[in-house]
Amino acid sequence: MGLIDHLLHGPALATFRSYADPANMSSNVTIPPVPASSVPDDTQWPAMDFDGFAGGVACREYATRTVVSFIVRNIASLPFKVYRRNGAGDPEEVNEGPLYDLMKRPSALPGLSRYRFFQHLLEDMLYDDRWLCLLTIGVANRFTLRRIPSDSYQLTGNAFGEIGSVRINGHNVIKDMTISLPDPRVVLDVGYISALRFGDPTSNVLRPLLAESRAMMNYRANIAKNGAQIPTYVFRPKEMPWPTQQDYDEWVNGLRNYTQNGGMAGFMPTFKDGMEIHTVDNVFKPIDMNDLDARDKVNIDVANAFHISAENIGFRTGTNSNIAAYKEKLWNVELLPYITAFEEALNLTIPDAVEQPDCYVKANLDSKLRGTLETQYQALSTATGRPFMTTNYARRLLDMPPVDGGDELITPLNVEVGGQPSPQDGGQTGNAQQGSSPNGKTASALAMFNEFKRLHRYDAGFQREWNELKGQSDEI
Repeated sequence: MGLIDHLLHGPALATFRSYADPANMSSNVTIPPVPASSVPDDTQWPAMDFDGFAGGVACREYATRTVVSFIVRNIASLPFKVYRRNGAGDPEEVNEGPLYDLMKRPSALPGLSRYRFFQHLLEDMLYDDRWLCLLTIGVANRFTLRRIPSDSYQLTGNAFGEIGSVRINGHNVIKDMTISLPDPRVVLDVGYISALRFGDPTSNVLRPLLAESRAMMNYRANIAKNGAQIPTYVFRPKEMPWPTQQDYDEWVNGLRNYTQNGGMAGFMPTFKDGMEIHTVDNVFKPIDMNDLDARDKVNIDVANAFHISAENIGFRTGTNSNIAAYKEKLWNVELLPYITAFEEALNLTIPDAVEQPDCYVKANLDSKLRGTLETQYQALSTATGRPFMTTNYARRLLDMPPVDGGDELITPLNVEVGGQPSPQDGGQTGNAQQGSSPNGKTASALAMFNEFKRLHRYDAGFQREWNELKGQSDEI
């Protein structure tokens, strides 16, 4: 009896179903009341608290949220395909089976697509340095995955940091359970592991930097709020006192109406005799703090902490000459370790648990590295050594009617007979390999002919001798 039979008919099935059985879910689940506003009162948020997802770096820190979202969006949007090694060792794509169905729709929860499910797992890894989900059997004996949030389970291990079990706190949604590892139901990935710690997120290193950035942001906001809005004042000599208090009040109210009502651009209020506008020098302004440059540097430091180039995110401006190089670096250097870790975590237990040990999950990076349409067409034509598109197919792209004979793939004669690597080659590569010019002359003969033209044009003696020879022989 195979593993899949144990899962479908043995004790494991009872465990799977007991976990997914609605009867095991508490009927005393308290639904919190919906607040009047979806945005909580900022005064109730801890000012310097980085603990937890809601009050920490996930939604309170711009740089961290931007970098993590960038990584997650790019990886979760990749197609995750299932492959199998054939007898020759070559990979073959698998389009059916339990592993294929699981990767197509990992979660059975409503509204939770494959993209969103992988997004949540990747966010757990980047924010908490670990993620965990349970493999369950749902309707029609179909395998599904259920994500367990990072604050809903505890990992335990020995002095060597070897994980031995996981305790899941159901929070009155599912029953509490303790599972000894390894277990086919548990799919997890943990970053840093020691005897006392299971996971050490990058945000822990960024805490001092982000705390300083937040303090500077609050300081600048207070200066902008409490500082002088207009660094000028109206001067009236003491030798010219106001005639009455009513005159003073009328002038002040008129100036206030001028500044509040708006629409007075280009117009100055009328001042009484002797009044002058003086500028207050050396007034401290928020821009004097130069914290905007510091904010950009903080953003770049956060990107570096997650090993992502600031140019790829937009924290630093790239140029037209290096933007393609940064994109290639993004997928071949920066995101590849994250993708590899995610793939291997999925392949570590899931294929065996669904009884497809010869299959594996792999992200299709080619979908992100294809480049522009023009670049793809040139690369395909060069790789195949011939046109890869029929005439009628190309005409359909332009909404043009087909022509007779347009469904045949035509190969130019110069490609088939002349041995060019590609229709775009023009004979240059083959001629260079053979040491000949495009019109059939050898390289040495072409050089000799060019030297003759130069002498005939600039050397009078050579030209005279050549003309005499030309008169003696009709072969020249």
